[in-house]
This record gives sequence, C-alpha cells and structure tokens, in this order.
Amino acid sequence: MRIKAIGVFTVLVLGLTGTPAQAATTWPGDSATRTADGTNVFGTNLSGLSFENAGVVWAVKNGPAALYRLVPNGSAWKVDQKRTLRFADGHGEPDTEAVVSTPDGLFVAIERDNDDGDVSRPMILKYGTGSNAIGEWDLGGMPEVDPNDGPEAISWVPDSFLTRNGFTDDSGRVYNPADYPGHGSGLFFVGLEATGEVYVYALQGEEAELLSTFASGQAQVMDLEFNGGKLWAACDNHCGGRTTTLGISGGKFRVTATYNRPSTLPNVNLEGFAISPSCVNGKKVVLWSDDDNTNGHALRSGSLYCNS
Repeated sequence: MRIKAIGVFTVLVLGLTGTPAQAATTWPGDSATRTADGTNVFGTNLSGLSFENAGVVWAVKNGPAALYRLVPNGSAWKVDQKRTLRFADGHGEPDTEAVVSTPDGLFVAIERDNDDGDVSRPMILKYGTGSNAIGEWDLGGMPEVDPNDGPEAISWVPDSFLTRNGFTDDSGRVYNPADYPGHGSGLFFVGLEATGEVYVYALQGEEAELLSTFASGQAQVMDLEFNGGKLWAACDNHCGGRTTTLGISGGKFRVTATYNRPSTLPNVNLEGFAISPSCVNGKKVVLWSDDDNTNGHALRSGSLYCNS
C-alpha cells in the first residue's frame, strides 16, 4: 500500500475503499510473455488498448494524441492505420488515456486537453473514421484530482449482461435500459487513476448520466476490460502489475479475484490491458501497453486460460 497526500489531508490508499486488498494469486494463464511490436514503433505514451475482434486491436497514445489500428504480424502486431485525434471542433489535443471498441462505435476516455494541461477535463469522446470527435460527453460526479490523475481506463458492458445479473444503480434501483433512451446497447465503465474507483455512465444525447460508483480493488486503475463475463481492472508498476476481476453480486460489482502479473512480464508502466474475444486451444491472447516504451518496446503479449 502507499500513502497519498490530497490537499491538506492524508488518505491511506488500500486495495478496496476502507478495506485491505485481497491476497493476489498466480496469473491464470501462461507465465511466458514477449514483446509484440517492432523496435521504437510507438515511442512513449501508448496508454490504452481494446480488441475489436481477434484480428484488430485499437490503441491510443495520449501525447501527441493518436489512434492506431493494429493487425497481426506473425506473433506480433503492426500498425495498419494511424491518425491524430482532436476534439469535435477540430481544436485542442485530447489527452487520450483509454479506448474501447463497442458495437455502438469507438470511444476514448480523456483526462484533459493537452493544450491546457493544468486543467482537468474528464470526458468520453467518440470517433468515426476521421480525426475529429463525433461525440463528446463531460463526466460529472468525479472528485477533483490532479489533471494527470483523472480518467485512465474505460470499458463497455452490454445491457444484456447487466440485466441478466440484476445490476442496480447507487439508489438501489434495478437497472432498466428503457429508462435511458438513446444510450445505445450498454453502459460505460470509467476508471479514475487517483482513487482506483470505477464510475458507470449511460451516454444519452449530449449527457453522461452517472449510475454507480464502486471500488476496483486497486489503489490505482490504469485500464478496464470486460471479457468472459467479468470486469478486469489493471494497475501498473505502482501495484506490481496486478489485475483484479469483478462480478455482480447482490446487484453490485464486487472483487472476485486478484492476480499477480505473469512472472516474465516486467514490472513497468503498463497502462493498457486488453483480452482477445476469441479462445484458441484453451487460451486467449492478452496484450499490455507500456507507457514508457521500455527497451524500445511499448507492446507485450501473453495468454489467459479461457475458463479464467
């Protein structure tokens, strides 16, 4: 654990809000990992990852803001497309920290405008085929944090899973998608780096409605991934590269397991985490992005047992 100063107060940051972190167990996949990109392809600041399908991965860089489409290249991945990213009006440089590919489109989470880096601006942006955002949502309900400690992670959970498992909002009301017309086919889960908390939003028109907030089981959260009926929360070297899994119990998302990183994965600044939707020979491909581009590589791959 670590002590974090917030203003004039000192807060003891634990794995769960107010409770000790769950003991970590061995990574539920192969211990072997490897670099998965060419040398110095991305440089530093590769921050978020998301599988569109088994053969396409999206990645974002938070400075300068860029979106990459990656495709397989033997046992590694190569850049198929790259574009710079801007706000909807064509100005500014969004600090794109996380990305998620959904049936409703491609979305990123940002902390701020890099052209005004001393001011927090937590948002979700949607992108089509161009560089300018085609949708923008301000994220209310988050505490004031340092501009570089804001939204760092994003995932999307389908309505079908939420309703089947009886998800409830923070008022205790059972989630009914019909109460949020025009929100698409699922909800967005955004991780706040400073606290490790997860915020659940329905995007309606130009508004992001906050439904729920819960602890990820991490002191900080760097990426979120919904896969295999579980929400995965990943932390970087501040937490030893651990991940937690969360499922719905009693209407709320609660931590079900905590895993150490694979033994061959270096304890570096792993800010992106993604799991393939496809199972092959009992395993799924897992990717991590290293914000520091350690030894000239920003992308690493491993595997996860499909029944994990």
